[in-house]
Amino acid sequence: MEPYTLGLFANMYPAYDGDYRGIFIRQMVRDLETRGITVKKAVKTSPSVTGYIPFFWQSLLLARDSSPDILQAEYIPHSSLIPALVRKRNVPFVLKFHGDDARIFPFKNRFNRLITSSMLHRADYVITASNEIRDILIGLGAGPDKISAIHTGVDTGFFHPLRKDECRRVLGLPAEADIFVFVGRLHAWKGIRELLTVAKKCPMIMVAFIGPGEIPEHPDNCLFTGAKPPDAVRTWLNAADCFILPTYTDAVPAVVMEAFACGIPAITTDIGGCPEIVEEGVNGLMVPVKNVNALQEAVEWMHSHPAERIEMGRRARITATEHYDHNVLTEKLIAVHRNVIDSFAYR
Repeated sequence: MEPYTLGLFANMYPAYDGDYRGIFIRQMVRDLETRGITVKKAVKTSPSVTGYIPFFWQSLLLARDSSPDILQAEYIPHSSLIPALVRKRNVPFVLKFHGDDARIFPFKNRFNRLITSSMLHRADYVITASNEIRDILIGLGAGPDKISAIHTGVDTGFFHPLRKDECRRVLGLPAEADIFVFVGRLHAWKGIRELLTVAKKCPMIMVAFIGPGEIPEHPDNCLFTGAKPPDAVRTWLNAADCFILPTYTDAVPAVVMEAFACGIPAITTDIGGCPEIVEEGVNGLMVPVKNVNALQEAVEWMHSHPAERIEMGRRARITATEHYDHNVLTEKLIAVHRNVIDSFAYR
């Protein structure tokens, strides 16, 4: 089949390098475009609510555009409402759920559940970021034969192991410190409060926070860098001994895969899709959500077991390259698109 044209709707899309909002969607777009697929976008790049005005106008124009062969909406229902209601009926429509849009939004109230069910009913196919989300949506009415779990993946060629001592020299970090790195928005749902509490109880480690947001009160062993572009994130990951993300809710976090690709283990919570990538005691450790004591024990174990930590990092790299490389997952996405386009043509 010849390369096709995708109409993409996303209410979160990075406005600049270092903007984490929808960064994995931008990676997906780049991967598709390098394979000759044309991607027409209606995207919201502003974090402001007023950004929905131009986004919805772009969405209306794209939904009525006759050139796309297939439409895909990211984050449901915010990005899917307009294409679901006004799209041309001869163009197939795909939904992609990323996390909270399936794990939290439908269960807030009956109205939200009704909207989600309506979107599922109107979609020709559904893609999820994890198998956990797939199971949730099947419970909400999605057809098991029309839903697949395909994450965006990670560029394991870009995110790869570098010399730790050189990365620390470049960043001006102490050569002998045990450094734990967090990458993401400084938001309570990412477990920031719990991580700061553990940092205070563990003065023998250093915790670096890479990402946008308001800097909270913190102990002296915490360092905040603000948002960083991907090449700087790669350097920070390679300078670290362990990645840490005590999130309350996530699908399969891209930053965990980036850390794994750089050859460092992770400490995450046992929530969402994290158990699908983090194998306890093999490439990382998992703790219950909001459990400060368990998080502290995991940090202390990583600190006191350097040899095992290094071996976990080696296995983490294998996990990333064998199961989450973006090239493999992009081909799976393209196969889904082509199958949906072909099956729709024969209706």
